[in-house]
Amino acid sequence: MSLLYRAFITMLVCTLWCACARADFPSGPVTIVVPYSASGATDVLARNLAKVWSEHWKKPVVVMNRTGADGMIGSQYVKSLPADGHTILMQVNQALFWPVTIPSADIDLLRDFYLVSKLQQNPMIFGVYTNSPDQTFSGFIERCKQAQTPCSFGAATRHGEIMARQIIEKAQLGQAVVIPYKGTAPMMIDALGGHVSMGMPSLSVAMPHMRNQAFRALAIGSSERLDSLSTVPTLREQGLDMTVMTWYGLMVRAGTPKPSVDAIVGAIEIASKDPQVLKTMHHEGATPLFSSPESFAREAQEEVALVNPLLKKYLLGNEQPAVPAK
Repeated sequence: MSLLYRAFITMLVCTLWCACARADFPSGPVTIVVPYSASGATDVLARNLAKVWSEHWKKPVVVMNRTGADGMIGSQYVKSLPADGHTILMQVNQALFWPVTIPSADIDLLRDFYLVSKLQQNPMIFGVYTNSPDQTFSGFIERCKQAQTPCSFGAATRHGEIMARQIIEKAQLGQAVVIPYKGTAPMMIDALGGHVSMGMPSLSVAMPHMRNQAFRALAIGSSERLDSLSTVPTLREQGLDMTVMTWYGLMVRAGTPKPSVDAIVGAIEIASKDPQVLKTMHHEGATPLFSSPESFAREAQEEVALVNPLLKKYLLGNEQPAVPAK
């Protein structure tokens, strides 16, 4: 038997094995772990995916809300399970920064997980409650500079905290304070009640409150204005060279077999064409992404390289201690 023939047989066997392995996935129920509360943006997206995938795979796909520690509990749970692809984690970009912000937790998305695909992204909204005197972002900044009582920024994530601190520094609001919350829901309650001067939710969270005119958007964190919010200027238009985006992505345990990953990638591609999935994303003001694993990993590494120095500057230094939410 010639070497060429042996090589051909080996390649054929490997191809058939991979095809069979992919066809066998999933071999049982699939769980999408959402480490945040039910009815949030991540939960709604996960349940839309579960419906599409259940029909595609002809296997149960369930959503598990395993909350706590700002998304840490659910992530650690997935990390503890076998790397077989049957448990999929949905996370947001703030989890990338845990090695700096919570090093004792010993969890690193880039090390412990295989990033499969970004799904959607939302710009951050900078807004005030409906009875606020502020009608524009520049007006808000000027009022804060003249106010005897320091203005406050409500931040639901570490990412939001450092963005708020950047705004305070760039806009020269030396007396302003950042109030960190243990989630978006309590931050929005205080923002809608006027207990913080400015709330900083993602667009998907802010959208329903903007529709019922309980929350007034003064600026948006996207690089350009959105067609659906054409009257809301970007931070860059306000003289602040910043973009603030939140992405939602899927990942599996590092070491998950490639055929299983490929099957999940294929299912994501099907979901990316589902009218209901896309309708829900657009309704919440999100931009669909559906990136490849390669681009997801590359962009995540670039984001870590950009944000980690800011974390060390604003959160781990002594520039300005945060004021904890009551």
